[in-house]
Amino acid sequence: MRGSLIRQRLARLAGLEDLSAGQVARLCILVALHDLGKTNHGFQDRAVAPGKRPKNSRIVGHVREVVALFDELHPATQRLLVVLPIQGEFERWFTPAEGVEHLFLATICHHGRPYRTDVERHREGLWAVRDEIDPFQAIADLVAAAFAWFPQARVTGVEPIEVTPSFQHGFNGLVTLADWLGSDAKIFPLEPAPEAVGEGETASRMPFSRQRASRAVREVGLDTRAGAEALGREPVAFARVSPYPPYPMQRALADLALPQRGGLTILESETGSGKTEAVLARFLRLHQAGLVDGLYFALPTRTAATQLFERVRKVCDLAWPERETRPAVVLAVPGYLRFDDFEGRALPGFDVLWSERGVGGATPAQRERGWAAERPKRYLAGAVVVGTVDQALLSVLANLRSTALLRHLLVVDEVHASDTYMTRLLEEVLRVQLEAGGHALLLSATLGSTARQRFLAIEKSEGYPLPPPELPLAEAIATPYPLICQRPVDGPVQALAIPRTGHDKAVTFEPVATMEQAEAIASRALEAALAGASVLVVRNTVKG
Repeated sequence: MRGSLIRQRLARLAGLEDLSAGQVARLCILVALHDLGKTNHGFQDRAVAPGKRPKNSRIVGHVREVVALFDELHPATQRLLVVLPIQGEFERWFTPAEGVEHLFLATICHHGRPYRTDVERHREGLWAVRDEIDPFQAIADLVAAAFAWFPQARVTGVEPIEVTPSFQHGFNGLVTLADWLGSDAKIFPLEPAPEAVGEGETASRMPFSRQRASRAVREVGLDTRAGAEALGREPVAFARVSPYPPYPMQRALADLALPQRGGLTILESETGSGKTEAVLARFLRLHQAGLVDGLYFALPTRTAATQLFERVRKVCDLAWPERETRPAVVLAVPGYLRFDDFEGRALPGFDVLWSERGVGGATPAQRERGWAAERPKRYLAGAVVVGTVDQALLSVLANLRSTALLRHLLVVDEVHASDTYMTRLLEEVLRVQLEAGGHALLLSATLGSTARQRFLAIEKSEGYPLPPPELPLAEAIATPYPLICQRPVDGPVQALAIPRTGHDKAVTFEPVATMEQAEAIASRALEAALAGASVLVVRNTVKG
């Protein structure tokens, strides 16, 4: 994909620095074949009125039916291998040889659900020749067209791609993302394209489709080069984020070296010290340098996400005064439909009516800017996205989210709030992010030394490594605060102590056994208030 870091991120998952034109063309061949299961009779009969369908017609789908052909006991498997060069040409494109089958199944299962290969074993009638219509001839025609669209796939000397589990996972997400875009009739209208080449049956829609695809990836927020270029070549000043001078912590993070091959940064600083502005300044530098395409700011609650959305939107207005180059800011909270100044209303047929606050309806180009905000599955395809942490954690299972997230700076706020289960999921998300050469930033006011050690020790390889040894208590107490720790993918951990601002707070704890004594609590609170204190009483049970 031109204009996006997704290509480089996928390459790193395969152990490469980048994908060559020939390798990209070969992957495009697989993507072009993702819907080949639709050639079966049961799926084609969907377009026929019920009363006119052939006798014994069985209406089926297009995924399990073709996955079944990969079972060697299926009677039609050999016919598939005749028209689909899996054993032979495709095998030479990937390593190990069986990797092509894994990758091809990842392509076919682009809806996200894994399927067993033997589920549809006995439905061979779906693939038989019927009324002179041969589903396998249709597949052969599709294969021939794919090679005509991407001739560089057959250039000699192209290095095979290593199909690792992470690459398979990432490629499946890319196919899903492409399928979502390609299935949007507003982006790719179904009527004949005026830019089509040729006439009649020889007409090719590909030139029109490529032109529409280039526009779509710009509008929906996948190609963000215009926004990066608009930041200029001089280092981004903190004034692009805030009109106030930066605090020492904000300056320290803004000036921190940018890991060119990806890395993890942990910022520990007190609540109210300006971590949000520091993060946004960091994002602008990474984006300007071409190291990230966008931002996903993950927060622990829906309320926090909706409040921060407005702050981030205002910062983007300040950073990009020209609306034409400003990336869209998307709210990634299910139940809300918001991006920039636009609010949406769900309509029948999976459509959304967008209107700008105080102005009116959205133009077609503006609607495309809100494409990522229309469905939770598409949130991370946006450019600047503010949402809840669960959307990022879902990328462990949801491949589209995972692939789209790789290109972003992933920011997780209040990381100390995660329980053991969520922490383990986050570690896996960060592992993939680092393996792909991506960037992540964790924020906390009260992160413990054990959690810090675990995050900084994340390995790029898969598995469940033993947690690192805990720091001795004296060493943990002596750790500076505020603190920035950065671990580049290709280097050791760097720790930077930050000068304190001078706003110290004295905190004391006094256990009092009055939890079930409402009158005693009220008396103590009243006594403190009369002495000039601000009092907050928190009861954490429904009954209380």
